[in-house]
Amino acid sequence: MSFMQKSAAALVLTGAALAVSTAYAAGFQLTEQSSLGLGRAYAGAGIVGDDLSAVHYNPAGMTLLEGTRVQAGFTWIALNADIDGAGAYAGQSENGRLKGQAIPTGYVTHQVNDNLWLGFAMSVPYGMGTEYGKDWWGADRGTNAKIYTFDMNPNIAWKVNDLISVGAGVSVQYAKADLGMGMHGLGNGEIDADSWDWGFNFGVMVSPSDTLRFGLSYRSSIEHTAEGDFTISGLQGQLGAFNGLTFGSKATVETPDTVMLTGTWEATPDLRLSALIRWANWSNFDTLNIQNSIPSGVSSLLLGQLSSMGLPPAYAAQIGGQIANPQVQNNWQDTWLFSVGADYRINDAFTVRGGIAYETSPIDDETTRMAVIPDTDRLWLSLGATYHFNKQLQFDMGATYLMGVGDMDLYSGVGGEKIGEYQSLDAYLVGFQAQYRF
Repeated sequence: MSFMQKSAAALVLTGAALAVSTAYAAGFQLTEQSSLGLGRAYAGAGIVGDDLSAVHYNPAGMTLLEGTRVQAGFTWIALNADIDGAGAYAGQSENGRLKGQAIPTGYVTHQVNDNLWLGFAMSVPYGMGTEYGKDWWGADRGTNAKIYTFDMNPNIAWKVNDLISVGAGVSVQYAKADLGMGMHGLGNGEIDADSWDWGFNFGVMVSPSDTLRFGLSYRSSIEHTAEGDFTISGLQGQLGAFNGLTFGSKATVETPDTVMLTGTWEATPDLRLSALIRWANWSNFDTLNIQNSIPSGVSSLLLGQLSSMGLPPAYAAQIGGQIANPQVQNNWQDTWLFSVGADYRINDAFTVRGGIAYETSPIDDETTRMAVIPDTDRLWLSLGATYHFNKQLQFDMGATYLMGVGDMDLYSGVGGEKIGEYQSLDAYLVGFQAQYRF
């Protein structure tokens, strides 16, 4: 079988796995593009040379991968978002968790000659999933959110010499979002939209010696203008006639551009130490604006119904405006991820690893925290292992516990009243993958 046939077969199988996976996961930016890397909290991502995720993290690291290789796997993620009510809602409780979901990944790399490598990645770089009751007390801060992306990322790498390697690629990305919000206790609105767009990535790797390497990589932001539908539900009384109405809708979401600095050192023939620092430009996710194409006649009729209920004109207009053009004010800040990890080779067949990391939250002002994205700082605790079945086939697994730390309060969207406090914002991750070298 030729390289093209092998690659095509691997891509078709991985693509099928991606297509049938409901890749909704806790959190918005998914670092989890390698089950092997998960085991050391992604320290040294892209430049260790032990799996194909270099295509995603730092394409220059492909120059460490001899021959032709394929890799496929998944990371299973489950979130716990347990919240207790505060103030007028004391004594109530809710949990925004969804059932655990699998994040699939697939890679192919091919060494053309001593200096040139080609690679292809299929991944889910962004995603999240939370779900509360439609009528829970914090519905105005969100009732449900599901976001997933599917990224196709061809790359090329060039080994300039023994010291420097460079790489670059283009990402073609599909995004789909489903976001539900309460409307001041009167009902719910939900947007379902999707989009295609593109971005790019590049990286450089410097190897001062055979045992020491450093990497610097960049992945661009991608601005998605998603188009779809906005549906009204749960309205009571005179407003019930508007339930089920669906309008055209459009929302713009920009992912962060990221910069990642990595290092790895083979301290002994059996022990490797690695580190990572990543900056993500989440400050570009300032406001989520949604534009709903509601016919003027329907809008006027809705405002008339609201006014006939005895609502003050300004309040009726506010609700009508939220239906026509919902706005989520995030005011996020840039985030940092710091990670250190180690690999220890027990023998030719087994390697074990571990890592620890700290990731800062994008939420700058906790009064803007949305229930559907209940983020906070996170501590990573990771373990993993590799089993080499033979010289061609290896299996990797990793497990991580993400523990939320810091403030976990939830405030109302009106008046800034504290309405709840998360008792836990934790996540559990387990990943498996296989790598084959032809």
